[in-house]
Amino acid sequence: MTTKLDVVNELGETGLLLPDLITRGLAANDRVKYYLTLMQAAKAHAEHPATLASDLRLEREASGVEDATLDDVIADSRKEAGGMVWLPHGQRLHDLVFGALREMLAPVSASRDAPGRETYEQRLEDLLAHAWSCEGDVMPSSYIDGLGRAEGPADSVHRLVMDLHRELNRLQAAVARESVDGASTYGLEETDRTLVRAFMRGLNSTAPLKFDHPGLATTAARAGARLTIQNDLGTTDAHVVVIHVEGLAVTVIYTDVHPARAAFFRDLLAPHDVRWSGSEAPPGAAYELSVGRVDTADQAGVGQYLSFLGSRLVFLIDWNRARKRLQRFVRKSDAIAVLRWAADANVGHRAFLQAGETRLVATALERTHAEIRYGMRLDEFLGRDEARAFLQAVLRLSAEGLQASRSLRLIQDEIEAELLARVQTAEHSAFGLAADHAAFIWMLADRLQHAVARAGSRRADGYVQRTAELAKRWETQADDIVKHSRRLVDRSAASGANAHLLVTADDVADGLEEAAFFLTLLPSTVDRAAIGALQRLADLLSQDARQYVSLIEQAKAVPHASDRADIDRFLVAVDHVVELEHSTDAAEREVQAMAISRVADFRELHAISAIGAALEHAADGLARCALMIRDRVLEGLAERS
Repeated sequence: MTTKLDVVNELGETGLLLPDLITRGLAANDRVKYYLTLMQAAKAHAEHPATLASDLRLEREASGVEDATLDDVIADSRKEAGGMVWLPHGQRLHDLVFGALREMLAPVSASRDAPGRETYEQRLEDLLAHAWSCEGDVMPSSYIDGLGRAEGPADSVHRLVMDLHRELNRLQAAVARESVDGASTYGLEETDRTLVRAFMRGLNSTAPLKFDHPGLATTAARAGARLTIQNDLGTTDAHVVVIHVEGLAVTVIYTDVHPARAAFFRDLLAPHDVRWSGSEAPPGAAYELSVGRVDTADQAGVGQYLSFLGSRLVFLIDWNRARKRLQRFVRKSDAIAVLRWAADANVGHRAFLQAGETRLVATALERTHAEIRYGMRLDEFLGRDEARAFLQAVLRLSAEGLQASRSLRLIQDEIEAELLARVQTAEHSAFGLAADHAAFIWMLADRLQHAVARAGSRRADGYVQRTAELAKRWETQADDIVKHSRRLVDRSAASGANAHLLVTADDVADGLEEAAFFLTLLPSTVDRAAIGALQRLADLLSQDARQYVSLIEQAKAVPHASDRADIDRFLVAVDHVVELEHSTDAAEREVQAMAISRVADFRELHAISAIGAALEHAADGLARCALMIRDRVLEGLAERS
C-alpha cells in the first residue's frame, strides 16, 4: 500500500513531511537511549550477577517501546569467556539501535538547510562498518562500553545520538508552525494548546531567574495519541527533560550527567505523587536517566502539574556550579539544602553566580573585619544553622538586587550588613547558649536533690542508678553546648569571654555528674545522720542552680532594659548566687564532720566525702560564673553609656 510518505518521496519533496520526520526522529531518540541503557545495564549485571538490578520497564514504556520481552534482558544476561557477554535479543537490540539512528538521521538528511548532513551520514556509515556482528547474541564487553561512551577521541553511537538530538532540536524550532506562549509547536490540537500554555505559564513565571544564561527553549508536538513537550535546560548535551502527556498521565524523562542534580530534581517534584523508576546510571553511561510518572484525576490536574513542573526547571540551570561554590562555606548537604530553599522560595541561585558568587561572601567577611581563621569554613565560624541562613539571605539579596537593577556595589553592601547583623547576633547569643547550658545544670541539681533524699534506704530502688545514667546523658549534652560555643571564640573578646563562662559552667555539670556516680556506691545501711547532712547541702545547691538560671535570663534582658530597677534586680540575683555559695561551704563542712564522727567504714566515708566535695565544688563554680556574667553585663552597660 502506497503511503503519503511514499508519494512525497517520489516527488522529491521530503521536506514537506519534515515536521513528521522530526517527530519520528525525536521518538527514536527516546528509544535509542533506552536501548543503550538496557545493554549497559545487562552487561553490568552479567559481570556482577549478585547485584540487584532494575528491569527498566518504566524506561521502556516511557520511550514508547511496547516489547515486554525486553524486561527480561538484564536478569537473563550472562558473562562468557574471553571478555564476552551474552544478551538475550542481543543482535536484535543492536539492530534496533542502528535503526533508531537512521530514523534520527532521516529528517537531517531531508532538510535542505541542515549543515553538515553529509558528515552525519558518513559517521553513521563508519559506525556501521565497524559494528560487531553480534552472532548468537554475543558481543564483547568493551564493545558495549564503547557504544555508550561519549568521551575520548573515537566516535561512538552515543556521541552521534547526542549530536543528532541537538540537530533535531534545531530543526524542530526552524519548522515550527506555531508559537504558544513562547513554545515552538506544531501539529497540536486545541486541548494540547491548553496544556502547553499551562506548562509555559509555570516556566515563564520563574524563567527571569536565569538572567542572561541561555536555556529553557521549549518545543511541543503531537505524535499519535501523545503530546510531547521538550525543554533543553541550557547548553549541556545530556541535560534534557522530555514530557509525555497521554490522557491523564504525565511522564517525565530526565537525563543528567550529575546524579546529585538528578536527585535534586526528583526532590523538587516531591509535592506531587511522582512514581520514579529508581534507575541509576549503568557502568559506562555518560548520564543518569530518570523516569517519573504522575496520574492525575482530570485535565485540570494535568495542567496544574505541568505548570508546577515548568516552574521548577530554571532551578536546574548551573545547579552543580552553585552547589560547588556554596560548599566552600558549608557542608555538601547544607549547600543542597540552601539550593532547595532557594527553589522553594522562587529565589534561585543564578543571581548569586552572576553577581559574584564566592566573592560576595569573601568580601563581606573582609569588610566586616570578621576574624575567621585560615581554613575555617563559614559554618564553623557562624554555626551551621546561622551559616545556612546567611547563605539563603545572600541568594535572596542577589536575586532581588539584579531583578531591581541595583548596582553590584549596593548588593554587596546589603550582604555585608546581613553578615554584620549575624556576627553580632552570634556573639550576643552566647548568653542564650549559657541559658541552655544552665538548664542542664538545674536538671542535674534537682534530680540529685531527690536522689540524695532516697539514698541509703529501700526507697532508693533503681532511682539512684537511673539518676546516675541521666546525669551522664545530661552532662554530655551540656558538653555539646560548650563545644559549639568554642566556634565563636576567635570572633571577638566578648565571644571569648562568653566561651570561658561556658567552660567554667561545664565544670559544674561535671561535678554534679560525679556526685551522682558516687551516690550509687552508698550501701542501704549508710548512716542516716550523714545522709541528712548531704540532703541539706543538696537542697542548697538546687536553690543555687535555680537562681543561676534566673540570673542568666535577667542578664539577657539587661542590655535592652531602660529601667534602673531591672539592673538592680540582676545585681541582687548575682549576690544571691554568691551568698548561696557561702552557705554551701558551711554545709559541706557539716557533711565532712558528720561523716568522720559517725561513719566507720572507710569506703562509705570516702563516698560521702566525695559527694559533699563535688556539690560544694559545683556551688563554687556557679558563684564564679555569676561574677563573670556580672562583669560582662557591666562592661556592656559601660560601652552603651
